[in-house]
Amino acid sequence: MAMTVEQLRAQLSVIEPSEMMYDHIGPDEVPALEQLTRDPEPWMAARAVHALSRVKDRPALAILSGLTSDPRQEVRVALASITSRLAPADAGPMLVKLLSDGDVGVRKFAVRAVSQAHDATVKVKLGSMAAGEAVPQLRQLAAQKLRDVGGVP
Repeated sequence: MAMTVEQLRAQLSVIEPSEMMYDHIGPDEVPALEQLTRDPEPWMAARAVHALSRVKDRPALAILSGLTSDPRQEVRVALASITSRLAPADAGPMLVKLLSDGDVGVRKFAVRAVSQAHDATVKVKLGSMAAGEAVPQLRQLAAQKLRDVGGVP
């Protein structure tokens, strides 16, 4: 039986987060987790993002894909940080958007999530950052990641 929004909120509200807080969350909880991604508390919405990344089904992925333009920086940072948990083909379109995000924290986590397994579109975007990112430290991080994943620096 699927957990309710209230049950999920209680489970995800632990003070010290751990992998155990995601126990028993599966495809049946996706509709409730979708509601929690719209929670007024950004930290709760971010935890819902992390929970959705552990559910390996298309509806969860569709919700995650839609969050690339969420107005809350905390939600987009959470999304960028979980893309490494997703299949590269699924994460790629999200990463391309997140690598262009207006928030430096989102871009930083997106750069860190890029791997050799991502397609050329992601690596081209990473190359653009390595060449033209306004924040010097992030530009250096992008250049190093590009070298690490076998792209052209």
